[in-house]
Amino acid sequence: MESERAGLLAFHFCLDMVTKEDIIKGLRTLGLRPGDGVVVHSSLSSFGRVEGGADTVVDAILEVIGPEGTLVVPTFNYEPEVFDPQETPSVVGAITEAVRKRPNAIRSKHPTHSVAAIGRLADVIVEDHEKVHPFGRGSALFKLLQANGKILQLGTDMTTCSMVHVAEEIAEVPYLDRQRNVAIKLPNGQTVRRWVRRPGCSQGFGVLEDVLRERGQLIETTIGKCRARMCKARDLVQAALDMLRTDPESLLCKRPECGSCAEARAMIAARQTEAQDREVTELSEQEEQTIRLIEKKFEDVTIEPFEIAKGDHQPN
Repeated sequence: MESERAGLLAFHFCLDMVTKEDIIKGLRTLGLRPGDGVVVHSSLSSFGRVEGGADTVVDAILEVIGPEGTLVVPTFNYEPEVFDPQETPSVVGAITEAVRKRPNAIRSKHPTHSVAAIGRLADVIVEDHEKVHPFGRGSALFKLLQANGKILQLGTDMTTCSMVHVAEEIAEVPYLDRQRNVAIKLPNGQTVRRWVRRPGCSQGFGVLEDVLRERGQLIETTIGKCRARMCKARDLVQAALDMLRTDPESLLCKRPECGSCAEARAMIAARQTEAQDREVTELSEQEEQTIRLIEKKFEDVTIEPFEIAKGDHQPN
C-alpha cells in the first residue's frame, strides 16, 4: 500500500514538472523565433517545478533563438556596496543569475543597471553601457530596441519591464535627472565613486498592458503555472511614448506612499511653470522689440503698451 502511494505521488510530481520541451513549445507559441534578440524578465518560481531549474529555462530560450539570436537579461543590483562586474550578483531573479554565470555570457559594466547577454549581438549590446545613463541613448536596452528586439516576460508583469524607462528617456520626461552615488571596482582593483542617474518608480507601468492588448501587440500563453507574455520592444516603446507625450504623469504610480512618484510630479509641475514663465518672457521681449521698431520708424509716435486686465481674455 505504501509503495502504491509513493508511486502515485511520484507520478503526480512528474505530471507537475515543467520540462525543457514544455518551455520550448510555449516560447514558440509566443512567437519567439531563431535569430531573435530578446530581453527576458523572469520569475523561476512562477513555473512551479522546473526540471533542471533556472538553467533549463536558459537552455530552452537559447535553443529557440539559436546561434544567430541574442539573449539579454537584467543583472541589476541597484546600490551595491561596491560594484564588481565580475562578482556582484544579480538581485533580479535566479534565471538572470544563471545567465550571468554562463561562460559565454558578457556582462555590461553599468554599476547599477547592468545586463548580461549571450549571442550574436552580445558584445555590441553591452559595449560602453557604463558611459551612458542606464536606459538612455546608447544603453544596452536602447541598442536592443534599435535592433528590433522583443520583450519576453516569464511570470512577471509590466512593472518589471525596464524598456519603459527607455521610452521615458526618449520622451525626455522632466523627472529623469535624479542621481545616486555608487562605488565601482576597477580592473586594477582600485575603487572609485560615481554619480549615476537613478530611474524612477515602475509600479505604474501596468497601464501599458491594456494598451498593448487593445492594439493586438501582446501575445500570451501559459507554461506550467507560468503566465508568459511577449511583445515587440518597438510596440511597447511607442505605446509608452503615446501616453507620455499626452500626459507626462501617465506612467507614474498612484500609491500615496510612493515618494519617488510624488517627487516626479513635483518636477513635472516645476517644468511646466518654467515653460509658462519662459513663454511670458518671450512674449514680453517680442512686444518690446515691436515697440522699438515702431518708434524707430515713426519717431513722432508715442507707443503706449496695451495692458490686458484680468478677465479680459476671450477665446478665439
